[in-house]
Amino acid sequence: MVLQRIYDFKWLLMALVILSGNLIVYQLSFIYTLPPEQINGMVLGSLIDCAIIAPALLLLQKGKWSVKNFIAFVAMGIIFARLVIPTAFIEPFRYVMWSAIAVEAALIIVELTIIFIFIKYFPSIIRAVKLEQEQLIFSFPRITAEKMKNNFLIKILCSEILVFYYAFCSWRKKQSNGFTVYKNTMYVPFLVMIFHAALFEAVAFHWYFHDRMPILAWGHTILSIYGLLFLLADFRALSLNPVKIVDGKIYISNGLMKRTKIDLTNIVHIHTTVQDETIYHLKVMGNTDELPAFVIETNQQQIIHTIGGLQKTAKYIGVYADDPSNLRREIELAMK
Repeated sequence: MVLQRIYDFKWLLMALVILSGNLIVYQLSFIYTLPPEQINGMVLGSLIDCAIIAPALLLLQKGKWSVKNFIAFVAMGIIFARLVIPTAFIEPFRYVMWSAIAVEAALIIVELTIIFIFIKYFPSIIRAVKLEQEQLIFSFPRITAEKMKNNFLIKILCSEILVFYYAFCSWRKKQSNGFTVYKNTMYVPFLVMIFHAALFEAVAFHWYFHDRMPILAWGHTILSIYGLLFLLADFRALSLNPVKIVDGKIYISNGLMKRTKIDLTNIVHIHTTVQDETIYHLKVMGNTDELPAFVIETNQQQIIHTIGGLQKTAKYIGVYADDPSNLRREIELAMK
């Protein structure tokens, strides 16, 4: 399974290797002794890596090609190159840098316009969400998509709002009735271990790089703080949203990581085991069970919402729960 996960993210890993290599090479002292011709060639190679190869790999990983995405990734790649390449080396290519900044600024203006429109509709979205009986983690993205154009930025905004809501505003909420999916797993110990490791790593990284590369050090620190908030929010979302069967639908949430809403009429059969590699496993991190408690086979492709507003589809969904036998019984009774 580990090898399969690595294969699934092969393009992303290749892009990270390329970007990391370019980041490391400019920290080596010997490059300052190279003649200008070799330095210019190295900088040109870095620009090609960051502006063409890495964006292409990221788009391959994403699986959705578009001119807008490619231009945005190219501009971000050039800006990344500007941050890691010393100013003295990048001087002959300054016009490339400014063109990338101009493109990125234009894209940011467009995205800010969408955000302002979202802010305009936000009060009405909140009012509609409060009237819903559906769990917030399901109702908020759905209502937002109904009231606004459902583009990728809006999906990301919804995802981030849920992160900050569950991290800061959900502590007075009590867990509703339903079937939990994490109490009989290693989720909590695993979460504590990751939390401590991320905290120590953030402090050590910032301490080591704050004199050498302050922008990188602070950028990494901000991302680390966000990562810790995300872990906290994921735990709250997981504990507050157990598996439920309401109004002919099954609501399955693995916190902020994965969630899906299955219409009972879309279920073909519930299997004990299925020998099929296309099963989508709805299990939390720290769950060491290799096989699901049961597998739901659907008639139509079922949408599974993941991190950052991304989506996957599957016909076979592996379900994991703390009380799988009673959950399966409830589903079968609801289907009759």
